[in-house]
Amino acid sequence: MSQTTLPQGPKCIFCRIVAGELPASRVFEDDVCLALMDVFPLRPGHVLVMPKTHGEHLADLSPALRAHLLETANRIAQALRRSALAPDGIHFAVNEGRAAHQTVPHCHIHVLPRRRRDLLGLIGQILSKPIQLIRGPSAPDERERQARLIAEQLEP
Repeated sequence: MSQTTLPQGPKCIFCRIVAGELPASRVFEDDVCLALMDVFPLRPGHVLVMPKTHGEHLADLSPALRAHLLETANRIAQALRRSALAPDGIHFAVNEGRAAHQTVPHCHIHVLPRRRRDLLGLIGQILSKPIQLIRGPSAPDERERQARLIAEQLEP
């Protein structure tokens, strides 16, 4: 599949964030991709890395864009490790399609901080996601604080 060059339009929330129509706690941005704090985080420091051009699946992106996206996710993970959030590990995840729980049909990589022995808590967070969606997003001030902590540790 070829890379989509035009945003999906007003229905894609990530395209609207990229266009500056919606606010986001931005961790990193370049000409090709954007990294921002997840508004419904599974853990403190949960970052989403996405291409600025719309593509629902990894296969919709060019090989060069896929490589850049993964390299950016890796840079974010390294900064997260050096930050005050200091996770014990990082979980990278790409959910493709509804069956895989992709809630926004715009390709993105989850950079999820992990702690030793946090599996039960993480499973609980995942299972309670519908409740979190009803309760609403995490506090914007906390997302901004975490974005700063990670961004300060990014290497040029």
